[in-house]
Amino acid sequence: MLFVVGLAVLLLSDSCLASWAKEFRLERWELRTGYGYQYTNSKSRPNNYQVVQLVPSFTLPLTDEMGPAWLRGRFLLSPELMLNTFIHPYDRPMLGITPLQVQFEFKSKGRLLPYVNGGLGVLWANVERKETGADINFNSQVGVGARWLITEDLGLILEYRHIHLSNAGIDEKNSGINTHNFLLGLSVRK
Repeated sequence: MLFVVGLAVLLLSDSCLASWAKEFRLERWELRTGYGYQYTNSKSRPNNYQVVQLVPSFTLPLTDEMGPAWLRGRFLLSPELMLNTFIHPYDRPMLGITPLQVQFEFKSKGRLLPYVNGGLGVLWANVERKETGADINFNSQVGVGARWLITEDLGLILEYRHIHLSNAGIDEKNSGINTHNFLLGLSVRK
């Protein structure tokens, strides 16, 4: 947990940001918040976990626009922190980082910028249930969303994500948790 806090402080320091923006063409900062709930098709597993989320991130362009006609767009790297809390059936923190997240942003249709994303990360979550026997877990996620540009530098984000959480075999108990997540956010161009 201290590692995640230390990394966040390092990333948010002005001197570190200035050098990253210059070297890696930091494009924008994003902050999402939202709600997620667990689902399962099994009657033998509980289906009542709920989580609230705070997800700060930034984007770095990986490619220029490419692709034919309506598939035209570009790839971006979009690492993020996960500062989440289980709110039901108990209150517990869930902290993590998703460093390997890639977003494909479709070419602008006026002020609307639709995108799809996918990522892999690691997180600490004291779940205490049979599906994940370890506190260190891994997440894989896929999502679809859109940014609506209010101005050239400010945008609103609406996004849906499917997140799978499991311990990747660290413990015998590894059936995982799947959640539907609905996020709202802001993006600010650097």
